[in-house]
Amino acid sequence: MKSDFKDGALTFYLEGRIDSSNVARLEAELRDEKSVFDNVNIAFDASKLQYISSAGLRVLLKIKKETKRPVRILNVSDEVFDIFDVTGFTEIFEVERKMRCITLNGCKRISSALNGEIFQLSDDEMIKVYGKDVPLEDIRKERAYAQAAMVCGVPTLIPYDVVQCEEGYGIVFEKAETTSLSYVISHNLDRIPIYANMLARMIRELHRTEVPKDKFPDIKDRYHKWVEEIDDPSDSKTAVFSNLISSIPDSSTYVHGDINLNSVMVQNGELLLLDMAGSARGNSLFDLQALFASLVAIEKNDEGYCLRTYGISSANCRKFWDEFFTVYMSDRQQEIESMNSLLMKYSVLKESVLMKLENKNRLNKIIGEL
Repeated sequence: MKSDFKDGALTFYLEGRIDSSNVARLEAELRDEKSVFDNVNIAFDASKLQYISSAGLRVLLKIKKETKRPVRILNVSDEVFDIFDVTGFTEIFEVERKMRCITLNGCKRISSALNGEIFQLSDDEMIKVYGKDVPLEDIRKERAYAQAAMVCGVPTLIPYDVVQCEEGYGIVFEKAETTSLSYVISHNLDRIPIYANMLARMIRELHRTEVPKDKFPDIKDRYHKWVEEIDDPSDSKTAVFSNLISSIPDSSTYVHGDINLNSVMVQNGELLLLDMAGSARGNSLFDLQALFASLVAIEKNDEGYCLRTYGISSANCRKFWDEFFTVYMSDRQQEIESMNSLLMKYSVLKESVLMKLENKNRLNKIIGEL
């Protein structure tokens, strides 16, 4: 039986039919590898498995009990999945259906994201295709965050399945009416106050939305990890970043992680969130400083950033921010001045930490393609 290490697990490839006529050979081959079971994660690739009997299921169950680790069964066909499901094995193993394979031939590119490109699949569906440097595990996490956020009432595009295509992996979403909010604004500058009002009300509501701890990580933990990833021993700002992150009060409400005009889509006059990989629990200040930095602060040190990123002039981005912030703080007028000071202080997190991380990811991608 073929085996190899894939995605951090010793993966065995199951093929054909597994029943009483060949199950003894399967068990013997697995026993030959038993010496490493306690030291690695185990997975079974069932992409070529046509059928498995109760005898075969019992062998897998023995392996599961002996490894004392989660065992994943991947690329399971609908027919074989029904066997695992009806026998209750989907409650014992991590069983994942075989990915749908699609082609992007003839599909129109409708937008871009930090870690991928968005294409129209049909009148009702679009796909976010991720860069080859994005791990499949991270793609699955983003889909899980999007689903969990939707259940909590966060306005987001409905995510469907993770799929495979020529360019790599992607998530299929319901298709939005148009592209990003930045595109809509750039073609309707007279409607800046309207869209700023809409976004402010939406974000203010989601910042009041309590989300479960077991579904979303703490945003502060994520920022601390980002600081570690870009850590440069010669950069004295590293300690400053860590202290800034730690000083922000905790919260159990939803934050998107990187709100910007490209991560918001429009559907039938409603704003919906995309790019849910940064979804977390935390203080609203994390979202506000990110948006303030992307619309105002970064432009001060990188002239032309707004036009390159959103297709909108810096003056109009500033106008959008001012309209947005006025509405967002409409029920906290007495705090506007102090909040402005905080945003000026904390926007360095987006301006420095996330921008450095983005540049590092882009550099790694370029190196990987050489």
